[in-house]
Amino acid sequence: MKPHIGFWTFAAAAMLAGVCLSAIGAASQNFAKELPVRKIEPLNIKPGLWESTRTINRTGQLPIPAEMLNRLTPEQRARIEERMKSNSAAHTNTTTEKHCLTKEDLEKDPLKIAESKECSTTVLTSTATNVKAKFLCDQQGMQAAGTLELVAADPEHVTGSFHSSANGDGRAMEVEGTWRSKWLASSCGDVK
Repeated sequence: MKPHIGFWTFAAAAMLAGVCLSAIGAASQNFAKELPVRKIEPLNIKPGLWESTRTINRTGQLPIPAEMLNRLTPEQRARIEERMKSNSAAHTNTTTEKHCLTKEDLEKDPLKIAESKECSTTVLTSTATNVKAKFLCDQQGMQAAGTLELVAADPEHVTGSFHSSANGDGRAMEVEGTWRSKWLASSCGDVK
């Protein structure tokens, strides 16, 4: 994914993280009363230079399907299982970065990249100021589910949050994240 898409990339990456790592999801929320929206309406925000601060909280162990582990050599499997054990404690990470958001980026469907044959994304709400979506994945014995929300308070400020959980092969992981993005200037300079 291109890092310059900023909070759009982060939103989609948050949902894709489980697919790419074989890990986000399995606690589905009840959205039966809400009708899915087929298309995302672009948020009413300015193109240009943005700064985003993201905080991600993770607990539990990354569920890796036994089928994937069985393909590894005994040494590789031992290393991965050791890393999974050492990373099972709660972990919080906060980062801040600048990125350039173009008009073309705003017109793209940011959730489309989360679609695959193993995963589906349902847009629950989409307006010029708010996007809510949920995703479900089922891949090689792992189930994943999560929610995402983006809110444009005004054309220069966007906040977002997501929650996901994954279960598989006796392991479970919860991932939550929040972010704040603010518009800095219409020109991106050297920032991509």
